[in-house]
Amino acid sequence: MTPIQIEVVMPLITALEFRCVRCAPLVNDLDVRKNYLNDCESEYPEDWKQDLARLDDCLQKISETYKHRVRIQVIDAQSPLGLWKQLRHRLSQTPAFVVDGKDVCVGWNIDRLEELVDARIDEASRQIAARVNRA
Repeated sequence: MTPIQIEVVMPLITALEFRCVRCAPLVNDLDVRKNYLNDCESEYPEDWKQDLARLDDCLQKISETYKHRVRIQVIDAQSPLGLWKQLRHRLSQTPAFVVDGKDVCVGWNIDRLEELVDARIDEASRQIAARVNRA
């Protein structure tokens, strides 16, 4: 069975990375990167940080519950892909969970998300059983 795709659309904390091969050793030695990332993170509102911590807990729970049966992709709501997902699935608030590109769960209703994932697993199991019975 192919894993069920869960796409999570939510604003994320972002920071620029230093990618210059020549500058990287110097930047790392001076701890500029660490200080820069800490400064970037501290500029975000506290509720965003709390939501990200909550999302992390939620995704850990989903990963532990479904293990290899799900594949989770987190998408920044402010990225071009995130904007496309919001338009395509008519997402009015975040976080939003898109299950296999079809079913949508908006907000922190994790029980609803689990229902959607369970329904997709049941559907996939029925399809596999039907193929086996035909053979």
